[in-house]
Amino acid sequence: MAKGSGGNAAPLQTFTDQNVLDAFFRLEVVTEAEAPVRKLYLRTYELADADARIWQARPESEWPLLASITPNQILMRPIHVNPHAQRYLSPKNGRFTTVIYMAEVGTELPNDAAKATSLIEMHLPWKVFDSPDRGLGLHGDLDQVWQGLSRVPNATTLVVSRNPDQYTDDRVISVGEEELDKLRRGFNRVRTNGRKLIRQSQQGLVHDGVLNRIDPERFPRTVRVAAPLVEVRREGSRQAANRERIERRSNVQTVRRQLDELVTEAPRELMMLHAEIERVTLAKMIEAFREKLAGKLTESVWQTFFEMNKFVLSMAFARPVELAHTQFHAKGSTLTGSGAQIGDFLFKERGQALAIVEIKTPETILLRAKAYRGQEVFGPNSDLSGAVTQVLFQQNELKQRWVHHRHDTPGLQQSGADVIKCVVVAGTLPTDPIQLRSFEVFRNACKDVDIVTFDELLAKLEFLDKHLNPEPEQDLF
Repeated sequence: MAKGSGGNAAPLQTFTDQNVLDAFFRLEVVTEAEAPVRKLYLRTYELADADARIWQARPESEWPLLASITPNQILMRPIHVNPHAQRYLSPKNGRFTTVIYMAEVGTELPNDAAKATSLIEMHLPWKVFDSPDRGLGLHGDLDQVWQGLSRVPNATTLVVSRNPDQYTDDRVISVGEEELDKLRRGFNRVRTNGRKLIRQSQQGLVHDGVLNRIDPERFPRTVRVAAPLVEVRREGSRQAANRERIERRSNVQTVRRQLDELVTEAPRELMMLHAEIERVTLAKMIEAFREKLAGKLTESVWQTFFEMNKFVLSMAFARPVELAHTQFHAKGSTLTGSGAQIGDFLFKERGQALAIVEIKTPETILLRAKAYRGQEVFGPNSDLSGAVTQVLFQQNELKQRWVHHRHDTPGLQQSGADVIKCVVVAGTLPTDPIQLRSFEVFRNACKDVDIVTFDELLAKLEFLDKHLNPEPEQDLF
């Protein structure tokens, strides 16, 4: 037990069954081989009183190293992190005790654990890796991948990169990020088709075993046109060579035809393929947005998310827009120069209009907690009114220095300062009807600033996704 400065034993911190499920990290800043490294450690627990269900944290010296972050990679040591499970702290991806994701993280590495976990989540491919609070490593949907790769003798390290080359060298296996994502989507299709096959088979048994016997004329027996399961056999070397030769020829033919021929010969298939790509991309964007809304992230993390997903912010506008600049200096001598009044995003619309977008967080409080002179009127919170004032100042500074900005920024030569719209993205809609009314009254009175909430952006994306994905036709069986 730790000793205090007075010599008395300091009480150990205790945790409940629920507490130990909340991941807690410690970050260590070190330098290895003259390069900066951030080491992320996970707090672990042991049961101090099984009857009272009281847990204690293990000494920090015993906390496992979960990840090491360098400017060009994220090295993970995946483990099971649920203290209630028998496999607690055991390797998560079998023999692959080290999983490395090769990516340009940047030289500005975080200096605290919260920013480190956010950086890891931001850079790891969606649905390919688990988050730090889930022990990192390959996502659970990809268990078959590391289980299959375990058949390679002596392999203990898995490297994932954007390089499509796949190889094994000594104890290392390298797999392309795109291939893993392709496997993930393939696994999802297999599960969906499997559930559908089971449902149809069960309904067919009811049809033949009950309905056909009750009324054979109305319910004739079904005829099985194909085996319900797929027969799998190993591919021989000659078969593999023949298949690869056919695939290469097919790829050559596709390239030779190119898009002009596809538009003429198979316009419907081409449109369906294009629509499917858009639907998958939109669904991926929506899921990533939902996951981030569930966590309390900083403005800088949201800034990065919107830079990578500009389409989300475009939903705040009625007309088509394109991003002109991020983190621009409205008061500086140039948009990229130093100065006050730094804006988050500068968009340009079709024509000459511009738009300034100021980003806050979903946790931004929109209204004051106490009603003004009664019970029905709630004024704007200082965070919201401050954001509105800030974006108006940016608008004013941009207009005053427009001649310099236009001259120094080639992409804005066709734009003008006559119409500069302002948008503030902050908070979520109040759930209380009285507070919601106050909020609607306030933002509709802001004629020069549009206030949009994070959940409204998500609702627009979901509305678009709903119309791109019509309800499937009902199965006959």
